[in-house]
Amino acid sequence: MSETMQKTSDIEDVLKVLDRVQSEYKKQAPGQAAAYERLRQDSHEPGAESDPQFRTRVAYAVQDVERLLGPTLQSDHPLHSEMSERAAHYPGLTEPAVAAMMQETHRLKQPVVNAIRSLAGELVEGRQDPDHPDIAHTIDKLKVTVFPEPGAKSETEHTHSAEVPRDSKGGPDSTSRSASPGGGNPPNQESPAAGKPEQSHSPDPHQDTGPKTAGGEKNAPENRSTAETNTAQGKEEPKRKDEKPEATEREEVRVIRGGGFARLAEAIGSRIESQPVNPGPSWMEKAADFSARLHNARDEKSLEATERLGKDAVEALREIKERPASSIMASISDAARSDPNGMAGVLSEMKAGGKYADLHSQFVTEKQNNQAFAAQLENVSSKLEAYGKGREAAEATGQRMGMPGSVTQRFNQIDAEIGKSAAEVPGKKEGASALEEMSEKVREMVQKAVTAVTDFMKRMSPGPSNSPSP
Repeated sequence: MSETMQKTSDIEDVLKVLDRVQSEYKKQAPGQAAAYERLRQDSHEPGAESDPQFRTRVAYAVQDVERLLGPTLQSDHPLHSEMSERAAHYPGLTEPAVAAMMQETHRLKQPVVNAIRSLAGELVEGRQDPDHPDIAHTIDKLKVTVFPEPGAKSETEHTHSAEVPRDSKGGPDSTSRSASPGGGNPPNQESPAAGKPEQSHSPDPHQDTGPKTAGGEKNAPENRSTAETNTAQGKEEPKRKDEKPEATEREEVRVIRGGGFARLAEAIGSRIESQPVNPGPSWMEKAADFSARLHNARDEKSLEATERLGKDAVEALREIKERPASSIMASISDAARSDPNGMAGVLSEMKAGGKYADLHSQFVTEKQNNQAFAAQLENVSSKLEAYGKGREAAEATGQRMGMPGSVTQRFNQIDAEIGKSAAEVPGKKEGASALEEMSEKVREMVQKAVTAVTDFMKRMSPGPSNSPSP
């Protein structure tokens, strides 16, 4: 995409433009207006304005509003180009035929646009395979609708033809269409009777036709003429047309659930005018769901990466403690065994003028002259720093996901290992341990983990109890 797709301008102004036309939008498309309200609520989420998925959803909303109400976002608006370009794409879509149809959504009618976006979402999420016969058939049918042959009526001027076969409900006869190569004909489908064109105008079964249809044609009075029958059918025809959208909506739901995308695409070609204006679920709901799943997947990858950083830090600490490249580490451990405050007391006094100033001098000399030992110390420092940054990010992720306790528990073991080991390794600064050089927030988290693990071990392995004296 062009550089306009990388803009970070405040998109709130675009939403305010859409807000101003919502009263009229609700009158003409209440379903889509309700979906926009959910988009508006999502705009208050942290980081939404810079999220490419969210900006694309806003672009779709702009296109859909303008499709119904006309130009809404002025051409000189700073984000006009970005909105136009995003509206012609679906994030992550690689299927060229569907991508080409997305480029034409600005000139298509809303039901076709909904079908294209829905199909694009299914492909991006991996729930549909473009090479599957049903999906390939769907794509071909949509292509015929979006890119009609020369001389054929385009989607923007498509109307129902009088020659289209009608079923018993007044809608197009699905038996006259070609079957989907992956799914066959819809269930409960019968072949049309040949030589009986008047059957295509049979009364709607949901329509109250009165006594003249209750007994069937064979029970009609013998003195009824063919002209009277045709006249009665002609009077009933407008009523069926008025009821057709409701019947079509019921049938459309059946087609979507029973036959999948293939028969949905076939239905679009002949019933686009009678399809409901606000089908559900809307593309906006699907886009919101898809965006949420992307966020969750991204958060999970981030947490996994932080776990790897923690394991690397634990391994670096274990190596310098168990396989040190200098004997100075053994000398520090010996001093800690005899110090009342243990390792913390030794490291805090390893400084000029401190109780263990001689150990500090030896430690500095080893760092300067022993390259292997210096590399071990540097490895520990860099790994702890990387984990500290990742751990803070993980804590923020837990807060955003509304599950901070779960994230804390997930890192509890790693935090405890790092907290215990880092407190026993000298840091870069004199008189400080590697743990003390971590950020205050991370240091607090790992110390809590050490305390929690220690308390748990005490509960699992209690010492001998002191019985109260009689």
